[in-house]
Parts: sequence; C-alpha cells; structure tokens
Amino acid sequence: MNVDDDQPLKGLRILVVEDNYVLAESMRWALEGLGCQVVGPAPTSRKAFDLIDAGTVDVAILDIDLQGKSSAPVAERLRAEGRPFLFLTGYESAALLPPEFHNARCLSKPVDPEVLASSLLEEVRALEN
Repeated sequence: MNVDDDQPLKGLRILVVEDNYVLAESMRWALEGLGCQVVGPAPTSRKAFDLIDAGTVDVAILDIDLQGKSSAPVAERLRAEGRPFLFLTGYESAALLPPEFHNARCLSKPVDPEVLASSLLEEVRALEN
C-alpha cells in the first residue's frame, strides 16, 4: 500500500463488511469520494472471506454484528494476514468483541466520514511503520 500525502486514501481497496444496506452505501459513497476503491459491501462473514480470498483488500471496515453473528473471524483472518482493519458498532460499547480485539479501533455508528477517513489512514500508517 502506497499512501499519497496529497490524497492519502486514493486507490486503497477498502473492504466494507456491513449488513445494513443503507449504511454500507453511505460508506461507499463517502469512501469513493476520497478516491478509494470500495470492495463489497459484504453483508456476511462468508462474503467477506470470498472477497479477501480474491486478494482485493488493503484495509477493512467491519461491522461487529452481522445479522446476529460476530465479524471477529474476519478480523482474525485480516490480522493473521497483516491487513489493517477497524470495527464499527451501533451499540454503546464494543463488548461484543472477543477479548483479543478489545484494543482494536472501534467507531460508533453513524460514523462521520472525516473520522472514518482519518481512522483508516491511521490504521494503514500504523501497519506501514
């Protein structure tokens, strides 16, 4: 991943794992406006794994709760492959996450596009260092 200082997210392939269509499309619109290539959205972990297997992901945004199931297996896979990610939640806390992810970045829904962009950039840069 090469981060351009003028348009730091431009060209990044961002996997959106979100089961709410309206929220997923809102994120797509915001990310594409920043020059990102949106992969997905994936409403389930299985679809997310398929997209990861296709090798088209630089960084991921993971809804914690996907139709009553945790996205933690997707996070485990991304972490094992050295790919950055962050979580989104509509709940008061990230208590749904397994303990190994309690230190992961977690944003609340609805997320401000600027906060999302800066958080993604921080995750990408942290992995590069």
